[in-house]
Amino acid sequence: MSRNPVRSKRPQATSRQPADQGNPADDAIIDQALALYGSEAATAVAYCGLDAWFEDEEEEFRRFTRIFRRLRN
Repeated sequence: MSRNPVRSKRPQATSRQPADQGNPADDAIIDQALALYGSEAATAVAYCGLDAWFEDEEEEFRRFTRIFRRLRN
């Protein structure tokens, strides 16, 4: 049976913070990603987000999406 890649079967949780607001844990991930991958940090974080999506880890997916948005801005 194929999975619908657009929607998760889990209930949608509301985000605790806006996408542009800093979180100390997110800041640490951003700093480490920039140190490891430099200008490709956004791509590396996007791959982490995809991995979380395919593993049905909604909270981690949202976290990496939030981090990706901050790196792209």
